[in-house]
Amino acid sequence: HDRHIIHRDIKPDNFVMGAKENNDRLYLLDFGLAKKYRSSRTLIQYPFIKKKKLTGTARYASIHALEAYEQSRRDDLESVGYVLMYFLRGELPWQGLRVKSKEDRYKKILEKKKETSSEELCKDFPLEFFKYVDYTKKLEYEDNPDYDMLKKLFIDVIRENKGKMDYIYDWTTKADLQRRKEKRNEENTEKETNKDKNNKNKDEEIESNKNDQMDRINTRHLRRDVTQDKDDKVESVCCIMYVYNIFNFFIYRF
Repeated sequence: HDRHIIHRDIKPDNFVMGAKENNDRLYLLDFGLAKKYRSSRTLIQYPFIKKKKLTGTARYASIHALEAYEQSRRDDLESVGYVLMYFLRGELPWQGLRVKSKEDRYKKILEKKKETSSEELCKDFPLEFFKYVDYTKKLEYEDNPDYDMLKKLFIDVIRENKGKMDYIYDWTTKADLQRRKEKRNEENTEKETNKDKNNKNKDEEIESNKNDQMDRINTRHLRRDVTQDKDDKVESVCCIMYVYNIFNFFIYRF
């Protein structure tokens, strides 16, 4: 979102965890439906318009996306809420609806999503999940979401359950932790090396600037000396000519 792009197809299939030393990192895939939601130059959002059809996956799409309106950041975040509740519940209230056609299915899902309140969707789960879903559903098209607040909601859940953000999951092995440690050490070493290089380059630049300044000062003095010598010579010539003219005056006058 900071890079002016919305994904528009948030769903479990488009998230994967990394492998080996990166298995603590979450990756977002498939940007086939992604698009810019605002101008990267002016930061003005594109108009809120009605479209012909849904863009995204109906099960996780926001209510506005199902209504075929232009999407913005709020729609990605609302979809994240549905994905989280799908993980917690195992299914969503609008799954398994009996429909006759694809268009009828979209209509039924939209109706069911509108009927299902945030309280009902998040019932029996930590309050923070309700707050997240309710907040994202109430966002306006051009609103700038409070990402820090939303992240804090889930950090609070972890703390309340006496957990910690150690990035160790069910699939993490001792070998993975060792590789992570080695990678961190390599990254820190590289950072220190780059820092030393930057400091060295900065010192060299400062020294070079000092030398340049001294060269300019010396050049200025040299020019001044040359100019002074020329002025002295001109003055000497002028004096000689003056004296010569005085002598001529007296010789030819008297």
